[in-house]
Amino acid sequence: MSWGRDIRLPDLPMVAAPVDGGLEPQLAEPTRQAVRGEVAGRIAAYTPEWTNRRPDDAGVALVRAYGTLAEAVNVRLNLAPRKLALEHLDIAGVRALEAQPAQAVLAIGVGPRAPAPVDVPAGSAFVGPGAGVPMVIETLRDCQAVPGTLATVAALADSWIIGDRPDDLGGLAPFGPRPHVPAELWLGIDSPVAPAGLLSIAVQLVATPTTAAFSADATTPPGAQPTLRWEALTSAAASELPVDHDDTNGLTQDGVLALRVDPTSTWDPRTLPSRPGDPPRYWLRARLITNDYPAGRRLARITLNGVTAIAARSIRGDVLDQVARPASGRSTYRLSQVPVVPGSLLIDVADASADVFGAQDPTSLEMVWSEVDDLANAGPEDRVFVLDAAAGIVTFGDGVEGRAVPDGYRNVIARVYAAGGGTSGLPAPGDLLPAQRTSPNLTGATVLTITGGADAETAGELVQRGPTEISSRGRAVAPGDYATLALGARGVDVARAHCLPGRDPRSTGAVAPGLVGIVVVPRTRGASGPPEPTPSVLRSVADHLAREVGIVGAEVVAVAPRYRQIAVQAVLVARAGSDLAGAGSAARDVIDHWLDPLDGFDGTGWPFGGAVQWGLLNRLLLTTLPELTAVSRLALRIDGRRLAACADAVIEPGELVWPGPHVIEVLAEERPS
Repeated sequence: MSWGRDIRLPDLPMVAAPVDGGLEPQLAEPTRQAVRGEVAGRIAAYTPEWTNRRPDDAGVALVRAYGTLAEAVNVRLNLAPRKLALEHLDIAGVRALEAQPAQAVLAIGVGPRAPAPVDVPAGSAFVGPGAGVPMVIETLRDCQAVPGTLATVAALADSWIIGDRPDDLGGLAPFGPRPHVPAELWLGIDSPVAPAGLLSIAVQLVATPTTAAFSADATTPPGAQPTLRWEALTSAAASELPVDHDDTNGLTQDGVLALRVDPTSTWDPRTLPSRPGDPPRYWLRARLITNDYPAGRRLARITLNGVTAIAARSIRGDVLDQVARPASGRSTYRLSQVPVVPGSLLIDVADASADVFGAQDPTSLEMVWSEVDDLANAGPEDRVFVLDAAAGIVTFGDGVEGRAVPDGYRNVIARVYAAGGGTSGLPAPGDLLPAQRTSPNLTGATVLTITGGADAETAGELVQRGPTEISSRGRAVAPGDYATLALGARGVDVARAHCLPGRDPRSTGAVAPGLVGIVVVPRTRGASGPPEPTPSVLRSVADHLAREVGIVGAEVVAVAPRYRQIAVQAVLVARAGSDLAGAGSAARDVIDHWLDPLDGFDGTGWPFGGAVQWGLLNRLLLTTLPELTAVSRLALRIDGRRLAACADAVIEPGELVWPGPHVIEVLAEERPS
């Protein structure tokens, strides 16, 4: 007796999975009509005597009811392959990538009549312009914002080079075209009060091919930078200002520089020697001490009162709600705000059993527990937990794998965590953000730069990425490993990555043994151009691959993709009576989507390298647009150069395409006379 048959993958229809371009097996037809049709088709074999099948027949009603009920069962049955795949990935330790909050640089605004610098501590919140629940952006570091503006930027190398518009310096070389000692950069602050405390300055460089590539390897320490000496210029002498933190790496990359100003110092305004007619200003000077400043760096903008920020809000003192606590096993609790920024959660657990009489302060009984990736490696006394950042679920140990939570009421408290992440509702550069809490002389903050953040990975995307991560086992060895593990760089926006082993992408793919080139494509799209990664994203990806998961000794170079503009010139034929203008617009939309680097081609983005085939585009237009009957002529342009008719546009490995201005003409089909 046979109770069934073996089901092989080719026997099952493949349907679209919950990820662009993905497929999954369909175990059963999910619609009620299909179920009713199968039952009706078996009537002749199983009940041949049932010949009177009227709409009011009880058997017909039963078949229709069965189809309606079976539809829900079949829908859930078809989820089994996906559920099994997700469970296997979970057993293998592959987790979905969490949502990442956007990073921003803000310029703090201060009223012109402020009697002193305004203290803006870390965690100061500003509200975004989005509708509904407002986006909150919090500062990450302290700042003493100075009233006034940065009025003048001057470079002194072989001669004076003056920039009177610090918000648009137009490529000013900070230490001259050929940096050498002694060279100086002067910043003139126009303010009614002397700077004091923590003076913060945001620096933005002009993007060049040199600054758009970042390399790293595991054998050299990060952070090597030119030696600069910062001084406050007074009428008496120059006073050195110690550097609190320098994200600009010695004015070689975008970031924020903070200097500590002694509040007791006598920093008085003075006039620049070469411009005696200007009003007195507070002058800040950076002196080049060593001849190691890289040539080619150019300043685009310098802004006073710059501070780094994150698109997330801090939650403090949140009492966790208990979700489940079995008699023996792991206990779970829920946070009130989601999604949680990974690595930001600190939990205190009070053990009341140590003070049965209640004679001690409850806070003295709290113990700090830390986050880990997995409880399987934890000992019975380890105070650790696992966090599901998307759902806000915290899982504690069972006393064998991780310490169990002691008995108590409301004794699990989140000391602090950050909630936020994703790509929706973010402000744009130039937006003015009001402060969440009013403060004297604080007028808000202006967004200077902001990254796009990243949404949490969906189940479909996890199923697609998971097998490659398992094969890599967390180490980048093969080229595909580097591309896959680049997606897991924490805190950065990476949608796609492509590896060029043994090639230097900074020099048009020249052969370079021991070097790994990685091309990075972010999720964030440009205002009117293709998605371009920021320098901070490239730097983070290079550091992550070289120092955490890559082969020791291999140098990783992360670069932005080189886009080749593809424009289509075509003459299309539509059915008589069709909307010719609408057909032309629809054709442009189809071509633009097909060439999109994130969603185009097969739904997963245009592949790196290869060729744009005119034959595929020809068939795509005819199969997608039913009003078209023919493609009379079709030719491609690549970077403005027209190719011959019926010729493919070939692009090099590591390159992507971007749609250009198409020329589409739609003609009406001639009716037979």
